[in-house]
Amino acid sequence: MVSFRPTWRQAIGRGLRASVVCAVVVLLVAFVVPAAVRTAVLVVPPLAVGLAAVVADRRGGTEIDEYGIRRTVPALRAVASWRQVVDIRPERRRRRTIVAVYLDSGETLRLPAPYDGLWLARDPFFERRLFMLVHLWETHRDWSVHS
Repeated sequence: MVSFRPTWRQAIGRGLRASVVCAVVVLLVAFVVPAAVRTAVLVVPPLAVGLAAVVADRRGGTEIDEYGIRRTVPALRAVASWRQVVDIRPERRRRRTIVAVYLDSGETLRLPAPYDGLWLARDPFFERRLFMLVHLWETHRDWSVHS
C-alpha cells in the first residue's frame, strides 16, 4: 500500500494562507470589540485557524493498494477500483499541477495529493510520485477494452 500526503511545506503554506484570511476577517471585527480583549482577538483566531489548517491538510491524502485508489480527505471521500480507471494524467488547475484519474463512467477523480505548485506548494518529488502512481495502475489494470 502506498499513501500520499501533502508535504509539510504544502501543509504549512495552506495554514499560512488560512491564517492570513482569518487575520483579515479579525481585523474587520477588531474595531467592534472592546480594547481590553482586542489583542487576544487579533492573535488567537489566526493562530488557531492556521494550526487547524496544517493538521487537516496533513490528514487528507491519497491511498493506493491492490484494489484501487482512495481519497482520504474527510469531506471528499471517493474510491476507484483499478478496473474503473481508464487513464491517469497530470493536469493544471489554477496554479497547481494535480493528478487526475479518469474513470470509465466518464467521471474524473482529482487526487488531493500528490500535487505541485508555487513557493510552499512545491513538491520536489511530484514527478516521481506521479510515475509511481501510473506504474501501479499499469501493474494492476485490466487490459481488456473498455466499452
